[in-house]
Amino acid sequence: MPSPSPPAFEHYLLTRFSAVFSADVPAQEEWLRYRLGFFVDACWSSVRSQQGADFTWLVLFDDRCSDDFRADVEALAEGTFTPVWSHERWTPSIFGRAIAERSPADSASPWLLTTRLDSDDAIARDFMAGAQGEFAPMEGLFVDFPRGIQIDRSGATYLYDQLSSPFLTLVERRRAETTPRTVYAARHARAREWGPLREVSAPPMWVQVIHGTNLLNMTVGARISPRVVNERFDLELVYERDVPTWDLLRQKAVHRVRLVRLWVRHPGELTKLVEAKYWRLRGTHVRPQGMSPSLTEAVKARAARLGWRR
Repeated sequence: MPSPSPPAFEHYLLTRFSAVFSADVPAQEEWLRYRLGFFVDACWSSVRSQQGADFTWLVLFDDRCSDDFRADVEALAEGTFTPVWSHERWTPSIFGRAIAERSPADSASPWLLTTRLDSDDAIARDFMAGAQGEFAPMEGLFVDFPRGIQIDRSGATYLYDQLSSPFLTLVERRRAETTPRTVYAARHARAREWGPLREVSAPPMWVQVIHGTNLLNMTVGARISPRVVNERFDLELVYERDVPTWDLLRQKAVHRVRLVRLWVRHPGELTKLVEAKYWRLRGTHVRPQGMSPSLTEAVKARAARLGWRR
């Protein structure tokens, strides 16, 4: 009786927790513990609740940490993720080699899916199954769910559409002679420079947690009820899970004023919003690989030219 053929693809979820970006001293224990709190409350808890998807989760840690911290990570990892310990300066090849070591290309599925997830963010229960459902045997295809949620430090929730989001999945063919590129080969905001981008119309599929030490510290979405978060995500993160109607209406009005002020100071945020809404109205679609500038980049370039003329 012939042996069953391998599945069409393998799927890896990839997270950088404390990747090394310079040769300087490693992160301090206080920072590691602070980040570990968000990792557990948002990232870890949401990944553990994934439904209907088979995947492997790799999380990269700097191995120059205390024995106690490493022991806590190993305890969290059991049955959930595989720690990748290294103090090599960050390149996507770290994950590529880790995948190749666990699953050599000559004995694996012909296609590989890799999805990126920041260590302080979260995904909906059906995120990984949804990404797998969009699989097509197309080399270099990026799959994106542009609609998500932001949760700020007060626990308020905001609906946010972001093109070429940080939650991309890359489809690539396995080749015995090369290490997988992985989704980290491209900067997420410029993924179309590397391959076609499939933007999927779907309910909110991810959560960005806005806090004091992450790179994105502005809530730029529309204030919404937390109901959709309650229904689609499993989070240990503390947020406002129930907001009375009149309080929500008042907060929406206040936030609209704040957004207008934000758009005056940062016009690019308004053009990003307009562009995201335009493409969402198109439904699920594939934008071909290309170097054409986004609306935001085009507006900035035009403003620069007009400024130069003056």
